[in-house]
Amino acid sequence: MNYNTDINSFGGIQDYHMIHESLRSYFNGENDLKKRFVEDNIFGIRTEEGRGRFYRGIKSSILTFQNSKHEDIYRSFFSTLNQTLPYNLLIFWQLSINNKLFNVISKELYLKYYFNGKVTITGHDVFYFLQDLKERDEDFKNQNWTKKTTEPVASKYLTILRKLNFVEGVQKKHLIHVQISDQEFAVFLHLLVAIYGEGTNFLNHDFNGFSFVSNESFNERVKRVAQKGFIGMAFSGTKLSLQPIFKLNELADGIFGRS
Repeated sequence: MNYNTDINSFGGIQDYHMIHESLRSYFNGENDLKKRFVEDNIFGIRTEEGRGRFYRGIKSSILTFQNSKHEDIYRSFFSTLNQTLPYNLLIFWQLSINNKLFNVISKELYLKYYFNGKVTITGHDVFYFLQDLKERDEDFKNQNWTKKTTEPVASKYLTILRKLNFVEGVQKKHLIHVQISDQEFAVFLHLLVAIYGEGTNFLNHDFNGFSFVSNESFNERVKRVAQKGFIGMAFSGTKLSLQPIFKLNELADGIFGRS
């Protein structure tokens, strides 16, 4: 993945149902997405330039999948829209998987604040994080972004979190405790396996924190979800293995269709 400013596009979206509808259209074979987004302006974005940015951001950060298993999971949730499903988490995970900058800010700043019990996060926090990132990440430094580019990215990142209901407030954002249910955690575990493979050791895995479950609690939470029949697991003390229980293209019904 390369660094880009797609965060600005997603931060500027007024209604995140637009992202849900984009996924629904994709999974239902509506192949003229560019025409519908840019020329027909089905989402009512004011300028053609803005519509083009939105389309490119959706294509690279939302409608991109690491493999067919990853795609099957999202197909199960978005081929028919149901707003009772955990769409905010699914969008957060999709951006974290596909957008390098969103991943880095989330992992190294937001989630660190979250697990360390920080109460607030500000645009200045994100801006100074990005300034520091320039000093230690050659790829990011080579973007040659000026303050004029970096400041909007910092602001729009927090706007995305607010629209996903992970923070609240205006200038100073207050972190909201994300109470992930066992069903939602099971979706996350299936997503882990789909992307990284069944042979992976998920003990202290780099992506685990994106579940909003701490490393200290992660294994016990996996055991609890496995006991409910939502995931298969094996733990040896030094290795945590996961096995899918449901067909991935039926995951939404398999987990949330239970009575």
